[in-house]
Amino acid sequence: MEENEIDLYSFWLIIKKNRWLIIWLFVISVLAAMIISLLQPKTYRATASIFPLIETPNMGQPTTSMNAAGKNSTLPDAGDFGIFVAILKSRTMLDEIIDKFNLQEIYKCKTKQDTRKLLRKKTEINVSKEWVINISVIDTNPQRAADIANSYIVALDQLILNFSITSAGQMRKFIEGRLKETREALNNAEEKLKAYQISHKILVEKEVQETARAAGELQGRLISAKVELEAKKKYTTPQNPDLIKLQNEVIELERAITSLPPLETELSRLIRELKSQETLYNLLLSQYEQAKINEARDTPIVRVLDWATVPEEKYKPSVKLNMAVAGILAIFIGIFISFLNEFLAARGSEPRQVPVHANQKGTGI
Repeated sequence: MEENEIDLYSFWLIIKKNRWLIIWLFVISVLAAMIISLLQPKTYRATASIFPLIETPNMGQPTTSMNAAGKNSTLPDAGDFGIFVAILKSRTMLDEIIDKFNLQEIYKCKTKQDTRKLLRKKTEINVSKEWVINISVIDTNPQRAADIANSYIVALDQLILNFSITSAGQMRKFIEGRLKETREALNNAEEKLKAYQISHKILVEKEVQETARAAGELQGRLISAKVELEAKKKYTTPQNPDLIKLQNEVIELERAITSLPPLETELSRLIRELKSQETLYNLLLSQYEQAKINEARDTPIVRVLDWATVPEEKYKPSVKLNMAVAGILAIFIGIFISFLNEFLAARGSEPRQVPVHANQKGTGI
């Protein structure tokens, strides 16, 4: 106990002896930190918050919540959040922000790659415990910081739609293209039949008309089934039950068409073509509406909780914090130097021992 008291008292004496060294280090460090902090450019931090949702049409099933548009909102899983964060950190996203705000010139970077690195350092993207994605941007201009943070949200929403990251989106785009082609083909078939009737001044016999229409309807259903089959092959495996069902349906329709009596006249062929395109158009239109519903259900939607506002207070540098850190470090450094000086002084004052050789002879009386 006494030894501990003596040691603590010795430490206190050393600190007291070197107190002016510690005080001067403290004062100089604090003043230096204050001057450097005041000379540094001020930076501002703006934060925007989003929450991914998946929209589903209101079909009467129990759901988690409902938005103002009458659609049910369900929470995406962790993978959906990963997709959002990955897009926000992607090179495509960074390049769009860089080009929009001309950041390569503002940041004074030689290459776009250097600009991306600097923008990544100035952007913080994290997911909170409540599954809210926060996008924070640090910039010397408060208005620009808020604008860049908000631009991340706008670009994210657009990129999700452009990428069509769900299978329903791919299906919708594919059917949309075929629907446009079928509409043009239907108009051409109508014009051809009308022109043929006018040029030949004939009326269509009921029996011929019914036979041609039946053949055309089956042909239209066959083409529609093939279109759907082709679309499903792009994002499903060959063992998919829906794919196998469609393949069997195509086979049955082909058999039904081959069992029909042949159409011998040009008029019958024109009627069959018109009915085929009409049936195909109606079926594709129905599939297109269903694909849009599925896309709205499956595609993650960006819900903005908070748009970034112009920050009123600076983010860095914090003069008080820098001064406090510099002062604490100066005290510890001063104490360390004091003990080091005492250790070196004590070591230098120790008397040197003269070595005695073993072969040295003693003197006798």
